[in-house]
Amino acid sequence: MIKYLLNIFIFLSIGQQALAQTTYEIGTQDSAKSNEISNNGIASNFVKQYALLKNFEVNGYYRFIGNYRHLSSSYAHLAANKNNLFIGDDSQIPQLMLNLKGYASDNAFFGTDLFMWTPMTGMGEIENVKGLNLGVSLYGNFSTDIGNFNVRAGGINWFALSPFTFQTSRGNNRYSLFERNPWDPNTKKVETRYADFYNSGAINQDQRWGNQAFHGLIVEGAQLPYNMSISGMYGRTQFDGGASPIPNTSGGGRLAKNFGPHNNFISLNTFNNDSYLDSLNTKKAGFNMATVEQQWQISNIKLYSEIGTGRRFTTDSTTNWGEAISIKVSTKLANKYYIELHTFRISPNVFNNTSVFMNSSIQQTTQSVSSQTQPVLIPVSSALLQMGQLSNNRQGIELNTQIDIGPVKTSFGYANSMEIQNLSNQITYSHAFNSLALSRFWRWDFPSNVGPYNNLSKIYRNVFETVYLTDLDPLTGKPLFKKYFNTIEINSKYKTSIGKKELYLFYLGSINSVQTQLNSFVEFTEKALLRAYFHQFETYLRLNSKIVWANYVSYERIVANYSTNTDVTSLRPKNQVGYSVASGFDIQLSKGVGLYFRQRYMNYYDKSFELDKYEGFESTLELKIFF
Repeated sequence: MIKYLLNIFIFLSIGQQALAQTTYEIGTQDSAKSNEISNNGIASNFVKQYALLKNFEVNGYYRFIGNYRHLSSSYAHLAANKNNLFIGDDSQIPQLMLNLKGYASDNAFFGTDLFMWTPMTGMGEIENVKGLNLGVSLYGNFSTDIGNFNVRAGGINWFALSPFTFQTSRGNNRYSLFERNPWDPNTKKVETRYADFYNSGAINQDQRWGNQAFHGLIVEGAQLPYNMSISGMYGRTQFDGGASPIPNTSGGGRLAKNFGPHNNFISLNTFNNDSYLDSLNTKKAGFNMATVEQQWQISNIKLYSEIGTGRRFTTDSTTNWGEAISIKVSTKLANKYYIELHTFRISPNVFNNTSVFMNSSIQQTTQSVSSQTQPVLIPVSSALLQMGQLSNNRQGIELNTQIDIGPVKTSFGYANSMEIQNLSNQITYSHAFNSLALSRFWRWDFPSNVGPYNNLSKIYRNVFETVYLTDLDPLTGKPLFKKYFNTIEINSKYKTSIGKKELYLFYLGSINSVQTQLNSFVEFTEKALLRAYFHQFETYLRLNSKIVWANYVSYERIVANYSTNTDVTSLRPKNQVGYSVASGFDIQLSKGVGLYFRQRYMNYYDKSFELDKYEGFESTLELKIFF
């Protein structure tokens, strides 16, 4: 025992001397001279190791989130769980994330991440999850005589080609700020989030905003001869089997020429998928998409377009090629009022689940993996969509404008669209004010056809509801008519002060209708198959340099007519009312540390479907630390 302790003492003594020697050398000598005078073997090794550590970076975040829900009235499956306390994020976002970056040279480096996550589902120690979130990626930046190149390989990288090939919808900057997202950052000043939205109509977003997740190889080249640039990618996406061992590959690219002083360009884009659906590799499915994209600016008029073609194929059939057209013209009237006209047409034969348009015409076939839960994909139906979100089997126009009068900044949107073919006997929509709270009624899984009437389906942080049409062709089951869609959106913002304390007031409204004939405006009568009205009002008062007081009120009304399914008891169609009142605080504890509290009261009921109702409170506390 004494000999064992003596050996430890000698080892620690040598280590202490080596550390002292190394510290002296680093503090008093330059690196070259330090290496020359270090004859001690231990000290020499330590110096070399320290030099490597200087090329290694670690950052990340810690996020604590707790949620308490009390329901005085609820759906049947929650009857025994009306009081629920949940610690952790049921959005499946890690509580602790470490981002690691190491440099192999000035031009090449790797990146990876480590996460820790405790879902607290009651499974015990097995649910203390640790692992990789985005995986390990290798990056390289290289300058050559013909241009600059960037290479990314492995892991999961967030990337975009063009809207119709590989990208997500970015909308029109009309949204509520009250409910925080897991990816929302802290800001240097606690009120910056609301000031930015008032001033520019946008807020800080992370790298996922507008991009799709991709696993594989991505190569980009810029500043090539003749002002050319290229992008190429080969690997896998999350919607076509993801990391399934069954073979599935996706690939595409972009060739662009840039010219002129206004970032004008023209590009050729393509994205394609080829997947097997079974382990025997006998069933196959995929799609092809190719487009031409361009942007021109002449004086104060900007013209943007993407025109292409696409198709979907399986082992048994292949659709004909269909057209995909998106054209935008924007300008400033009198050099003051911004206005944009957008016209689009996307054939029902075009399919691409990694693009800005959702699929409403082709029944999706996905890989079946027994050990995994396949998330619910975007519904195959006629959906009530926010402006900026497109769908195949639809054509129409959108008009967006921004008018600023003094301290009042108002964004207007008008949309008028129609189906190209009458294919779907369903209409789907989401609830604006309580979509996140409602999604928490089903934690972890993404079930379809749930709820008291089996017409609710959960997707990520949202729930959509399905209405079934009754006027159908008895042979095909398809509706006897095409559906026409009208939408009006308003986002108005006002800034004032109370006793030198900044106050922001935001209103977000949406009026929608779906009917069987073309209308120039929203239909407010029983002629509409479905009418949906959403109103949200928010206030943000800066109490001091560290605290913002947030308040929220919302109201929604959704009414269907007798050409949709009715309740078996009341014999009436959907007639829904919902409202919510909420309050909370944003507190900046220190640099990079934010505390966020939200308290919400919600009440929702359907006057025709008796079981479709819930009422209660929800409290959320979030602590987020970036380092």
